[in-house]
Amino acid sequence: MTDEDERMVLDAEGGETLLYDYFKHLTQLSLFSLGGVLALAGSARGARGLLIAALVVIGSSALISFSGAGEIVRTRFQGKPIAKYLDFYRISAPILLSLGLGIFLFLFIKTLGPA
Repeated sequence: MTDEDERMVLDAEGGETLLYDYFKHLTQLSLFSLGGVLALAGSARGARGLLIAALVVIGSSALISFSGAGEIVRTRFQGKPIAKYLDFYRISAPILLSLGLGIFLFLFIKTLGPA
């Protein structure tokens, strides 16, 4: 193998490793966010529907990012190329996490404000 071939292999593997680490850390961040929302959920008594929506959206982010990491492991184990829909996972997971945290912050600030 020439140096150029080795660099191409390392770049391809590095991309998969980077994407796997991204999904792994996004899963952790989503789970920590779920824990934080659940810990502070007692203060949002009047808006249970929005609180449940925030939990569902953040949970969906965790599920999507965990599924993305699992898909990378599965395709790598089977020796197949990475699927195209992982790009959808890469984009949708942080959007859902941001949306869920935004809903929760809205509720949190609303409960702190004057009633």
